Amino acid sequence: MGRGLSGWRFVGASVRGTSHDRSGTPCQDAHQARTVGEGPDGPVLVLACADGAGTAERGQDGALIACARMLELAAELVEAGHGVRQLDDGMLPFWIDRAAESIAVQAAAARRRPRDYACTLLVAVIDGYGAAYAQVGDGAIVIGDGDGYTPVFWPQSGEYANTTFFVTDPPERRSICSDVRASPPMEAALFTDGVQSLALRFADRAAHAPFFGIFFPALRAQPAGEAHSLRAELDAFLSSDAVNQRTDDDKTLVIATRFPHADAGEPATS
Repeated sequence: MGRGLSGWRFVGASVRGTSHDRSGTPCQDAHQARTVGEGPDGPVLVLACADGAGTAERGQDGALIACARMLELAAELVEAGHGVRQLDDGMLPFWIDRAAESIAVQAAAARRRPRDYACTLLVAVIDGYGAAYAQVGDGAIVIGDGDGYTPVFWPQSGEYANTTFFVTDPPERRSICSDVRASPPMEAALFTDGVQSLALRFADRAAHAPFFGIFFPALRAQPAGEAHSLRAELDAFLSSDAVNQRTDDDKTLVIATRFPHADAGEPATS
């Protein structure tokens, strides 16, 4: 086992925003959180989330396809006997290209344009050696080491106000941030743009540490693996009046920790 990766606990949730409730449209966010097998440096954990563009008729499908493709490609990496050690800064952008291709195939089968499936995408692949991160669009990946939380990248903004980049953008216009680090984080959180106003401080481009203190104490107390028992609490928080007063968008949050067992804390709603 690689440096305690077998002790990862993780959970994620996607909830529909109140603006989608009013318009009768579905939640266009998607997420995945799963271990995909044992690599040379221990279990490989994959965290991903995506947000379908509000102007894309099949944005929800695009988000689902993009997240599922990240799991498939990570599983193929493990099946080939590799892990994060074999990745470089160009590999996850290549994976995102493959996700775009999968979306294009689905679009062609439905006689639609790929941009009808436009979505953002954030992904983290972690094992005992280190972690690989990639992002297209807004939202953020935040990691912690016990002394605070730090965004890996900052949410991407497009040329105009309230615009960003999407997996389905033409390759020459697709903006991909990627980074491979030779050390796994102790904790990680991925979230779509519906959560970023709660989790980030835009004035100084930093993580808002109290936000993460709501969730991680309870997660640390769970047994290794997916924390199914916390899913309802995470759903309830993201759907709460306190959160909906701050944002009417869809909201996705995926969190993971490998800190030693701690006493559970109760998620708050303010």
